[in-house]
Amino acid sequence: MNQEPWIRPYFRMYSGRFALYLILGVLTLLSAGMLMFTSGYLISKSALRPYNILLVYVPIVGVRTFGISRAVIHYVERLVGHDTVLRILAKMRVRLYSILEPQALFIRSRYRTGDILGALADDIEQLQNVYIRTVFPSVVALILYAAAVIAMGFFDPMFALLLALYIFILVAVLPYISLRLTRKMNEEVKKERNGLYQTLTDAIMGIGDWMISGRSSEFLDAYEQDEEAVARKDRKLRAWARWRSMIGHFVVGIVVVSMVFWAGGEAEAGHIDVTLIAAFVLIVFPLSDAFLPVSEAVERIPQYRVSLERLARISGPAVAGAGSRGSGGTAAAAIEAAGD
Repeated sequence: MNQEPWIRPYFRMYSGRFALYLILGVLTLLSAGMLMFTSGYLISKSALRPYNILLVYVPIVGVRTFGISRAVIHYVERLVGHDTVLRILAKMRVRLYSILEPQALFIRSRYRTGDILGALADDIEQLQNVYIRTVFPSVVALILYAAAVIAMGFFDPMFALLLALYIFILVAVLPYISLRLTRKMNEEVKKERNGLYQTLTDAIMGIGDWMISGRSSEFLDAYEQDEEAVARKDRKLRAWARWRSMIGHFVVGIVVVSMVFWAGGEAEAGHIDVTLIAAFVLIVFPLSDAFLPVSEAVERIPQYRVSLERLARISGPAVAGAGSRGSGGTAAAAIEAAGD
Protein backbone atom coordinates (compact mmCIF):
# COMPACT_ATOMS: atom_id res chain seq x y z
CA MET A 1 0.00 0.00 0.00
CA ASN A 2 1.57 3.28 -1.09
CA GLN A 3 1.08 5.98 1.56
CA GLU A 4 2.08 9.63 1.64
CA PRO A 5 4.59 10.30 4.44
CA TRP A 6 3.57 12.36 7.44
CA ILE A 7 6.96 14.00 8.03
CA ARG A 8 9.04 14.22 4.86
CA PRO A 9 6.74 16.49 2.78
CA TYR A 10 6.96 19.29 5.34
CA PHE A 11 10.76 19.38 5.10
CA ARG A 12 10.39 20.26 1.44
CA MET A 13 7.44 22.56 1.99
CA TYR A 14 9.18 24.66 4.67
CA SER A 15 12.81 24.13 3.66
CA GLY A 16 13.55 27.88 3.74
CA ARG A 17 12.15 28.32 7.25
CA PHE A 18 13.96 25.22 8.46
CA ALA A 19 17.26 26.46 6.99
CA LEU A 20 16.77 29.80 8.76
CA TYR A 21 15.94 28.04 12.02
CA LEU A 22 19.05 25.89 11.69
CA ILE A 23 21.28 28.91 11.03
CA LEU A 24 19.79 30.80 13.97
CA GLY A 25 20.27 27.78 16.24
CA VAL A 26 23.97 27.58 15.35
CA LEU A 27 24.40 31.35 15.75
CA THR A 28 22.71 31.27 19.16
CA LEU A 29 25.15 28.71 20.51
CA LEU A 30 28.12 30.40 18.85
CA SER A 31 27.08 33.72 20.44
CA ALA A 32 26.81 32.01 23.83
CA GLY A 33 30.22 30.41 23.34
CA MET A 34 31.87 33.67 22.30
CA LEU A 35 30.21 35.44 25.23
CA MET A 36 31.82 33.02 27.68
CA PHE A 37 35.15 33.09 25.81
CA THR A 38 35.27 36.90 25.82
CA SER A 39 34.13 37.03 29.45
CA GLY A 40 36.92 34.67 30.51
CA TYR A 41 39.48 36.77 28.70
CA LEU A 42 38.08 39.99 30.18
CA ILE A 43 38.15 38.63 33.73
CA SER A 44 41.73 37.41 33.36
CA LYS A 45 42.91 40.61 31.69
CA SER A 46 41.23 42.77 34.32
CA ALA A 47 42.81 40.71 37.10
CA LEU A 48 46.24 41.80 35.80
CA ARG A 49 45.23 45.41 36.61
CA PRO A 50 45.93 47.10 33.25
CA TYR A 51 47.12 50.68 33.59
CA ASN A 52 44.51 51.93 31.12
CA ILE A 53 40.84 50.97 30.70
CA LEU A 54 41.30 51.15 26.93
CA LEU A 55 43.32 47.92 27.12
CA VAL A 56 40.13 46.01 28.01
CA TYR A 57 37.69 48.18 26.10
CA VAL A 58 37.44 45.81 23.12
CA PRO A 59 36.55 42.72 25.24
CA ILE A 60 34.04 44.86 27.18
CA VAL A 61 32.31 45.78 23.92
CA GLY A 62 32.54 42.11 22.86
CA VAL A 63 30.78 40.96 26.03
CA ARG A 64 27.99 43.47 25.48
CA THR A 65 27.64 42.57 21.80
CA PHE A 66 27.58 38.80 22.29
CA GLY A 67 25.29 39.09 25.34
CA ILE A 68 22.70 41.10 23.42
CA SER A 69 23.05 39.09 20.20
CA ARG A 70 22.61 35.79 22.04
CA ALA A 71 19.31 36.91 23.58
CA VAL A 72 18.00 38.46 20.34
CA ILE A 73 19.02 35.56 18.08
CA HIS A 74 17.64 32.99 20.54
CA TYR A 75 14.29 34.84 20.61
CA VAL A 76 14.11 35.00 16.81
CA GLU A 77 15.13 31.33 16.59
CA ARG A 78 12.28 30.29 18.89
CA LEU A 79 9.87 32.54 17.03
CA VAL A 80 10.76 31.05 13.63
CA GLY A 81 10.82 27.48 14.94
CA HIS A 82 7.47 27.58 16.71
CA ASP A 83 5.81 29.50 13.88
CA THR A 84 6.93 26.82 11.42
CA VAL A 85 5.95 23.91 13.65
CA LEU A 86 2.51 25.37 14.38
CA ARG A 87 1.93 25.77 10.64
CA ILE A 88 2.90 22.12 10.14
CA LEU A 89 0.65 21.08 13.03
CA ALA A 90 -2.30 22.89 11.46
CA LYS A 91 -1.71 21.16 8.12
CA MET A 92 -1.41 17.76 9.82
CA ARG A 93 -4.73 18.27 11.60
CA VAL A 94 -6.43 19.34 8.37
CA ARG A 95 -4.96 16.35 6.55
CA LEU A 96 -6.15 13.89 9.21
CA TYR A 97 -9.62 15.47 9.20
CA SER A 98 -9.77 15.28 5.40
CA ILE A 99 -9.00 11.56 5.67
CA LEU A 100 -11.67 10.89 8.31
CA GLU A 101 -14.43 13.21 7.11
CA PRO A 102 -15.40 11.24 3.95
CA GLN A 103 -15.72 8.13 6.13
CA ALA A 104 -17.88 9.80 8.78
CA LEU A 105 -20.87 7.49 8.21
CA PHE A 106 -18.74 4.34 8.59
CA ILE A 107 -16.08 5.55 11.01
CA ARG A 108 -17.45 3.62 14.01
CA SER A 109 -17.29 0.35 12.07
CA ARG A 110 -13.75 0.92 10.75
CA TYR A 111 -11.91 2.45 13.72
CA ARG A 112 -12.10 2.41 17.49
CA THR A 113 -13.12 5.73 18.99
CA GLY A 114 -10.05 5.69 21.22
CA ASP A 115 -7.80 5.37 18.18
CA ILE A 116 -9.38 8.39 16.52
CA LEU A 117 -9.24 10.56 19.63
CA GLY A 118 -5.72 9.38 20.41
CA ALA A 119 -4.53 10.32 16.93
CA LEU A 120 -6.16 13.74 17.13
CA ALA A 121 -5.09 14.54 20.68
CA ASP A 122 -1.75 12.76 21.08
CA ASP A 123 -0.13 11.50 17.88
CA ILE A 124 -0.28 14.76 15.93
CA GLU A 125 1.06 16.62 18.97
CA GLN A 126 3.85 14.04 19.24
CA LEU A 127 4.95 14.46 15.63
CA GLN A 128 5.47 18.21 15.97
CA ASN A 129 8.39 17.39 18.29
CA VAL A 130 10.18 15.54 15.48
CA TYR A 131 11.41 18.82 14.05
CA ILE A 132 12.20 21.00 17.08
CA ARG A 133 13.21 18.39 19.66
CA THR A 134 14.90 15.69 17.57
CA VAL A 135 16.01 16.58 14.05
CA PHE A 136 17.34 20.12 14.43
CA PRO A 137 19.01 19.80 17.87
CA SER A 138 20.88 16.80 16.46
CA VAL A 139 21.91 18.65 13.28
CA VAL A 140 23.04 21.73 15.26
CA ALA A 141 25.07 19.48 17.57
CA LEU A 142 26.82 17.84 14.60
CA ILE A 143 27.63 21.23 13.04
CA LEU A 144 29.11 22.54 16.29
CA TYR A 145 30.93 19.24 16.78
CA ALA A 146 32.76 19.73 13.50
CA ALA A 147 33.34 23.45 14.15
CA ALA A 148 34.77 22.87 17.64
CA VAL A 149 37.17 20.14 16.51
CA ILE A 150 38.37 22.15 13.49
CA ALA A 151 38.85 25.31 15.57
CA MET A 152 40.81 23.41 18.23
CA GLY A 153 42.89 21.79 15.49
CA PHE A 154 44.44 25.18 14.69
CA PHE A 155 45.89 25.30 18.23
CA ASP A 156 46.73 21.64 18.90
CA PRO A 157 45.75 18.79 16.53
CA MET A 158 46.38 16.08 19.13
CA PHE A 159 44.16 17.74 21.74
CA ALA A 160 41.57 18.32 19.01
CA LEU A 161 41.42 14.54 18.47
CA LEU A 162 40.98 14.01 22.22
CA LEU A 163 38.21 16.62 22.26
CA ALA A 164 36.59 14.88 19.27
CA LEU A 165 36.56 11.64 21.26
CA TYR A 166 34.88 13.30 24.25
CA ILE A 167 32.20 14.93 22.10
CA PHE A 168 31.69 11.69 20.17
CA ILE A 169 30.69 10.06 23.45
CA LEU A 170 28.05 12.77 23.96
CA VAL A 171 26.63 12.86 20.43
CA ALA A 172 26.91 9.19 19.41
CA VAL A 173 27.84 6.68 22.12
CA LEU A 174 25.54 7.91 24.89
CA PRO A 175 22.54 8.44 22.55
CA TYR A 176 23.02 4.95 21.08
CA ILE A 177 23.17 3.33 24.54
CA SER A 178 20.17 5.36 25.67
CA LEU A 179 18.15 4.31 22.61
CA ARG A 180 19.03 0.63 23.02
CA LEU A 181 18.14 0.64 26.72
CA THR A 182 14.87 2.56 26.47
CA ARG A 183 13.55 1.72 23.01
CA LYS A 184 11.42 -1.24 24.00
CA MET A 185 10.12 0.43 27.15
CA ASN A 186 9.27 3.65 25.30
CA GLU A 187 7.28 1.67 22.74
CA GLU A 188 5.50 -0.24 25.51
CA VAL A 189 4.64 2.95 27.39
CA LYS A 190 3.31 4.59 24.24
CA LYS A 191 1.20 1.56 23.28
CA GLU A 192 -0.10 1.05 26.81
CA ARG A 193 -1.04 4.71 27.05
CA ASN A 194 -2.91 4.34 23.77
CA GLY A 195 -4.62 1.28 25.26
CA LEU A 196 -5.63 3.26 28.34
CA TYR A 197 -6.95 5.99 26.08
CA GLN A 198 -9.03 3.48 24.14
CA THR A 199 -10.29 1.74 27.29
CA LEU A 200 -11.30 4.96 28.97
CA THR A 201 -12.97 6.29 25.81
CA ASP A 202 -14.93 3.08 25.28
CA ALA A 203 -15.95 3.04 28.93
CA ILE A 204 -17.22 6.62 28.76
CA MET A 205 -19.16 5.86 25.59
CA GLY A 206 -20.76 2.86 27.30
CA ILE A 207 -21.01 4.27 30.82
CA GLY A 208 -24.69 3.44 30.97
CA ASP A 209 -23.98 -0.26 30.46
CA TRP A 210 -21.34 -0.21 33.20
CA MET A 211 -23.77 1.39 35.64
CA ILE A 212 -26.58 -1.04 34.79
CA SER A 213 -24.31 -4.09 35.13
CA GLY A 214 -23.06 -2.91 38.54
CA ARG A 215 -19.44 -3.56 37.52
CA SER A 216 -18.23 0.06 37.46
CA SER A 217 -15.99 -0.46 40.51
CA GLU A 218 -14.45 -3.53 38.86
CA PHE A 219 -13.64 -1.49 35.78
CA LEU A 220 -12.13 1.33 37.85
CA ASP A 221 -9.90 -1.09 39.77
CA ALA A 222 -8.66 -2.72 36.57
CA TYR A 223 -8.06 0.66 34.95
CA GLU A 224 -6.10 1.94 37.96
CA GLN A 225 -3.92 -1.18 37.92
CA ASP A 226 -3.13 -0.67 34.24
CA GLU A 227 -2.42 3.00 34.88
CA GLU A 228 -0.06 2.13 37.74
CA ALA A 229 1.82 -0.31 35.46
CA VAL A 230 2.38 2.51 32.95
CA ALA A 231 3.42 4.85 35.78
CA ARG A 232 6.04 2.34 36.97
CA LYS A 233 7.60 2.23 33.51
CA ASP A 234 7.49 6.02 33.37
CA ARG A 235 9.41 6.18 36.64
CA LYS A 236 12.03 3.79 35.25
CA LEU A 237 12.43 6.01 32.18
CA ARG A 238 12.80 9.10 34.35
CA ALA A 239 15.35 7.30 36.53
CA TRP A 240 17.42 6.43 33.46
CA ALA A 241 17.09 10.05 32.26
CA ARG A 242 18.68 11.19 35.53
CA TRP A 243 21.50 8.65 35.15
CA ARG A 244 21.99 9.70 31.53
CA SER A 245 22.18 13.34 32.54
CA MET A 246 24.71 12.53 35.27
CA ILE A 247 26.89 10.57 32.82
CA GLY A 248 26.72 13.39 30.28
CA HIS A 249 27.70 16.02 32.84
CA PHE A 250 30.49 13.75 34.07
CA VAL A 251 31.91 13.67 30.53
CA VAL A 252 31.59 17.47 30.34
CA GLY A 253 33.47 17.69 33.65
CA ILE A 254 36.27 15.58 32.17
CA VAL A 255 36.40 17.94 29.17
CA VAL A 256 36.66 20.94 31.51
CA VAL A 257 39.50 19.37 33.52
CA SER A 258 41.31 18.36 30.33
CA MET A 259 40.89 21.88 28.96
CA VAL A 260 42.34 23.36 32.17
CA PHE A 261 45.44 21.16 31.94
CA TRP A 262 45.85 21.76 28.20
CA ALA A 263 45.42 25.55 28.40
CA GLY A 264 47.74 25.76 31.41
CA GLY A 265 50.41 23.76 29.59
CA GLU A 266 50.06 25.85 26.45
CA ALA A 267 50.34 29.09 28.45
CA GLU A 268 53.38 27.78 30.30
CA ALA A 269 55.01 26.86 26.99
CA GLY A 270 54.26 30.34 25.66
CA HIS A 271 51.97 29.15 22.86
CA ILE A 272 48.95 31.12 24.14
CA ASP A 273 48.58 34.11 26.44
CA VAL A 274 47.86 33.34 30.06
CA THR A 275 44.66 35.39 29.87
CA LEU A 276 43.19 32.81 27.46
CA ILE A 277 43.18 29.95 30.00
CA ALA A 278 39.83 30.94 31.52
CA ALA A 279 38.48 31.78 28.06
CA PHE A 280 39.13 28.27 26.72
CA VAL A 281 37.70 26.65 29.84
CA LEU A 282 34.50 28.72 30.00
CA ILE A 283 33.60 28.15 26.34
CA VAL A 284 33.07 24.45 27.13
CA PHE A 285 29.88 25.12 29.13
CA PRO A 286 27.68 26.79 26.47
CA LEU A 287 28.87 24.36 23.79
CA SER A 288 27.96 21.41 26.01
CA ASP A 289 24.36 22.67 25.96
CA ALA A 290 24.28 21.66 22.28
CA PHE A 291 25.62 18.14 22.86
CA LEU A 292 23.79 17.00 26.02
CA PRO A 293 20.22 17.10 24.55
CA VAL A 294 21.13 14.72 21.69
CA SER A 295 20.54 11.63 23.86
CA GLU A 296 17.03 12.74 24.77
CA ALA A 297 16.34 13.67 21.13
CA VAL A 298 17.31 10.21 19.87
CA GLU A 299 15.42 8.52 22.71
CA ARG A 300 12.13 9.93 21.39
CA ILE A 301 12.35 8.05 18.07
CA PRO A 302 10.38 4.95 19.23
CA GLN A 303 7.49 7.16 20.37
CA TYR A 304 7.36 8.84 16.97
CA ARG A 305 7.35 5.46 15.24
CA VAL A 306 4.37 4.22 17.28
CA SER A 307 2.46 7.43 16.50
CA LEU A 308 3.25 7.07 12.80
CA GLU A 309 2.09 3.46 12.79
CA ARG A 310 -1.29 4.41 14.22
CA LEU A 311 -1.68 7.29 11.77
CA ALA A 312 -0.78 4.88 8.95
CA ARG A 313 -3.49 2.47 10.11
CA ILE A 314 -6.05 5.24 10.18
CA SER A 315 -5.07 6.86 6.90
CA GLY A 316 -4.39 3.60 5.03
CA PRO A 317 -7.92 2.78 3.79
CA ALA A 318 -8.60 6.36 2.78
CA VAL A 319 -5.36 6.67 0.89
CA ALA A 320 -5.90 3.36 -0.83
CA GLY A 321 -9.36 4.39 -1.89
CA ALA A 322 -8.35 7.81 -3.15
CA GLY A 323 -5.21 6.66 -4.90
CA SER A 324 -1.60 7.44 -4.19
CA ARG A 325 -0.75 11.10 -3.65
CA GLY A 326 2.97 10.75 -3.00
CA SER A 327 5.94 8.51 -3.45
CA GLY A 328 9.19 7.72 -1.71
CA GLY A 329 8.08 5.54 1.25
CA THR A 330 6.63 6.42 4.61
CA ALA A 331 8.02 8.52 7.45
CA ALA A 332 7.59 5.52 9.68
CA ALA A 333 10.26 3.74 7.63
CA ALA A 334 12.59 6.69 8.06
CA ILE A 335 12.06 6.75 11.82
CA GLU A 336 12.53 2.97 11.96
CA ALA A 337 15.78 3.26 10.01
CA ALA A 338 17.00 5.98 12.36
CA GLY A 339 16.08 3.83 15.33
CA ASP A 340 18.09 0.92 13.97
